Amino acid sequence: MLGLAMVLCALGLAQVTPEATQLLEKMRLAHGGPALANLRTYQETATLTTFSGPEPENQLTVVSYVDFSSKSLRVEYRDGSKLIQVLQVTQAGGQSWSVVSGSKALEPELAQELRGGLFQTWYGLRLGGSGREQARLLGRRTFGDRTGTAIEVTTQGSKTTYLVNAQHQLIAERYQNSQGQMTVLYADLRRVSGILIPFQARLYADSTLFAEVKVQEARVNPVFGPETFRMP
Repeated sequence: MLGLAMVLCALGLAQVTPEATQLLEKMRLAHGGPALANLRTYQETATLTTFSGPEPENQLTVVSYVDFSSKSLRVEYRDGSKLIQVLQVTQAGGQSWSVVSGSKALEPELAQELRGGLFQTWYGLRLGGSGREQARLLGRRTFGDRTGTAIEVTTQGSKTTYLVNAQHQLIAERYQNSQGQMTVLYADLRRVSGILIPFQARLYADSTLFAEVKVQEARVNPVFGPETFRMP
């Protein structure tokens, strides 16, 4: 049994190639190095515009709170100043609330997608090449109008493919979720407390423009109290 365990361990290690580890470390350095590695909490306020065909459909304010140590994530949707929906995952499980249906448990698939988000987007770069279950280079790829080097990464069951430029910066991403194949094109990279954060993203579901996000405020390592993750 010990021999089998060692073989399985070796196979697991082989799924993370040295070239992929090296690129992930370069990506972490490009996006903040030690500042990104020491990211503990994050708060963001953004404008979310959804689309119906090529035309804008709705616009909401989205406030998100992330606590990486406790693997907690909360997303609040507001229509102007009015809170209309909350999606949240914590160690206690997944919960949702809306003005229409009140409080209820979050659907398992959606809860898993939210948890997976902790290891996708630029958040996931905080780990560099560490803690990956799988990581491999795919070579030159084009996502939408972005062309760069693609790297496929799986972390704690969350799988994504990053697209990076020659400066090892994140320019696009592709993953599967309940909407289908999601392609995210990043732009307007800015440094906040030493961390390089995309302030704009365009999201495509199966190649159709789905939404656009524009960050209004980004806060690195804010202090969260118990009230932060309290449901309405």
